[in-house]
Amino acid sequence: MKKSNFLFIYLIALISFLSACSNNIHNIAEKSDPFEKFNRKIFSFNKQLDLNILKPASEKYISTVPVNARQSISEHLDWMSLPNTIINSTLQFDLENTVLASAKFLLNALTLGFYDLDNNETNIDKKDFGSTLAKYNVAEGPFLMIPLLGPKNARDVAGLFLERKYSSNVSLNEVNDISLGDVDLFEFPINFIYTRGKLSTTLDSVYKSSDPYIKMRSFYVQNRRAKVYNNKYNEFKDKEKDEAFEKLLQ
Repeated sequence: MKKSNFLFIYLIALISFLSACSNNIHNIAEKSDPFEKFNRKIFSFNKQLDLNILKPASEKYISTVPVNARQSISEHLDWMSLPNTIINSTLQFDLENTVLASAKFLLNALTLGFYDLDNNETNIDKKDFGSTLAKYNVAEGPFLMIPLLGPKNARDVAGLFLERKYSSNVSLNEVNDISLGDVDLFEFPINFIYTRGKLSTTLDSVYKSSDPYIKMRSFYVQNRRAKVYNNKYNEFKDKEKDEAFEKLLQ
């Protein structure tokens, strides 16, 4: 058995074990956090890294790169993520999303995604391996703060492992003899800076909170569950409890 396959099996087994410590979707305002003490240390590390490196880099990127160029890069990064959405839409039996994402990927392959020939008219629901695991009723497990990557739950960590393992095998050779691996050195740092720019307002709000760690945890949990469970999230959400919880963070 390959080492990577063994690691994946071990990771899934670990999630199943840790999920015994985790609450379920009914408890929206709170999140099982058995590793809070360690998570807070990682959060502090990530915060300093963000404030000292990522935020200045993002601000410099926005101030120096023309709007049109930033838009092209944004569209390229979105296009690069489409194969992941296609795979996971298929695994989740979402035929409509699979067809739409596939069509958009092939159409914009003509420009390598730097220009959206579809003019953003096609509404595609982005999916990842974490949401696929949720579809197959894998429990989300406890909250984790990951160096550089930020907040995740155990299920999404397994999803990231799957994504890196299988997405790295997807290539654009059919389009222009350019593999995804060849552009990783370009994509990785730009993606960090691009994502940081999109989250600028949110992160400013988090850092100003009386307890930034809890604010970050709450933001991640609620938004991730809303994305993964879609309409089902609203069925479980306790609005009164959730609003009361948020007031404590002001």
